[in-house]
Amino acid sequence: MNCTATLLAISVGFVLILYKYFAKEVFFTMFAVAGVVLVISMGWRFSGYLNQAASGTLTRDILFLIMGYRLPGFLEMIIPVSFFLAIMLSYGRLHVDSEMVVLESCGMSPLKLIAITLGLSAIVMLFAAVTSLWLKPHGEAEVEILFADQRNKTEFDMLAPGRFQTLRSGARVTYAERLDGKGELAGVFINEQVRGNVSSNRDTVTVQADRGATIVDANGNRFLVLKEGTRYNGVPGTRDYQVILYEEYGQLIEKQQAPRRERRRTAIPTGDLIEAPTTKNLSELQWRISVVLMIPVIGVMAIPLSRVNPRQGRYTRLVPGMILCFLYIVSLSAARSAIEKGQFPLLPGLGWVHGIYLVIVFCLFRLEWFTGLFRVRKVKKVSI
Repeated sequence: MNCTATLLAISVGFVLILYKYFAKEVFFTMFAVAGVVLVISMGWRFSGYLNQAASGTLTRDILFLIMGYRLPGFLEMIIPVSFFLAIMLSYGRLHVDSEMVVLESCGMSPLKLIAITLGLSAIVMLFAAVTSLWLKPHGEAEVEILFADQRNKTEFDMLAPGRFQTLRSGARVTYAERLDGKGELAGVFINEQVRGNVSSNRDTVTVQADRGATIVDANGNRFLVLKEGTRYNGVPGTRDYQVILYEEYGQLIEKQQAPRRERRRTAIPTGDLIEAPTTKNLSELQWRISVVLMIPVIGVMAIPLSRVNPRQGRYTRLVPGMILCFLYIVSLSAARSAIEKGQFPLLPGLGWVHGIYLVIVFCLFRLEWFTGLFRVRKVKKVSI
């Protein structure tokens, strides 16, 4: 009994030591890969928001807020993919450096390696669950609030000095040469097209002013007050123009309420998806859960794919592995779209995709076993 307990303690201690070693290798690589992918993807999205800010549809002060709230959405898919790549690269290095051969000779069986990988997957699943089920919906809801507030702003709220600002309808173009922190304008130019009362042609109103400012009266109405300028009114192509020189000119800034848009499912909290079990809500719920469930599947799938010959190099099977991983994600996305359109039943839902990849994982292990058995027989035959 004492001998058995001692052997069991030694075996458990050996597994714990290996678990710490593998965790250090995998998580370090995972953070490095995730960091690179996150910087690239967020940089691409941030450039799009910068273009929107330059065109006047977004204000500059909310750009970093949007990126912060959108961060969990990026991490939702970056976490599983980076974990898969981390196992492929880490285990591949161990095979290339013959460390895995040494570990196998010391008692590292395939089952122990699978158990260690599943232990690492459990930690990653925890972070992925928090990100997909809570952080991402919360961030998307905050982004929707920010975008709704932006749609209700006028072009004067998003006016940038030295740039022609176009109203969303395209009927008014505004320009200010300078703009200080107090909202004082200098070198103002406004061109607006309005519908005439008699003719169907559009009258053009052009206003030029040396300086101006926006003020709010006691009733909350907002006015643009321009000083020392000229107002031109007429139909382009005709000689009937009205020219007015003014010392002070005031114009009401109409603030139109943007139409309310349908809430995106990605911004609905997970609890609300469960409480309102519609087809679209349940497909979104299955997607969030599937992002978490795919982590142990691709983690175990990476074990046979990472087994390479030292002469081949650690990146030999990286491309086939990435193809399988991305096909997994694409299949889940396609199945979700099919469920939303009623082309596929809610049950089994996205479960059939996980089932197919479990079969693929089993086949990869069997193929690896047959390949290893063939290599052993070939070595024995050569030695004879």
